[in-house]
Amino acid sequence: MLKSHKNISQMRTLCEQRNIPIISQNTETFLHKILDKHQPKVCLEIGSAVGYSTKIIANKISKRNSKLYSFEVSYPAYLEAIHYIHTLAKPNTTLYPYNFLKVDIHKIISPTEKIDFVFIDAQKSQYWNYMMKIRNLLDTSAIIIIDDVIKYHHKISSLYEFLQQMQIDYQIFQLDADDGVMLIQK
Repeated sequence: MLKSHKNISQMRTLCEQRNIPIISQNTETFLHKILDKHQPKVCLEIGSAVGYSTKIIANKISKRNSKLYSFEVSYPAYLEAIHYIHTLAKPNTTLYPYNFLKVDIHKIISPTEKIDFVFIDAQKSQYWNYMMKIRNLLDTSAIIIIDDVIKYHHKISSLYEFLQQMQIDYQIFQLDADDGVMLIQK
């Protein structure tokens, strides 16, 4: 388990020392900008790992009393994430140790509650399935950010086909030398 740390930069250092994959610093900066600009009320994260990106999102939205629902399929990673979210005392954040694709989402998120921000950084080959599951949960002004879309382009071909078929506009931002994020605005 990660040692106690006083700030997010210490958590980054500890994750890097343990070779735990977390979002890049450039992706972190990008998330800050998007969250500041759009000020979402109901956020969804699919793939929290040990909670680094969860902390980034939770810290940003807590100032506005927004909510974050986060899912992580790896139980050991979920336990680390839950530890750090609780140490932050962020009542606006709830983590779930479930495979997002197998959970009855309406038992967690009310059908009347619309998600206006989504961050996806989970199993790349399932990106299309995540999109299919969330599409009816989204607010009309929702923002979706999908990580690792350049490096793992070959694993997400079904997502690209879906976006083209449905004529959904998106932007790719190359944030690092070998990778970047996709931004979809409804």
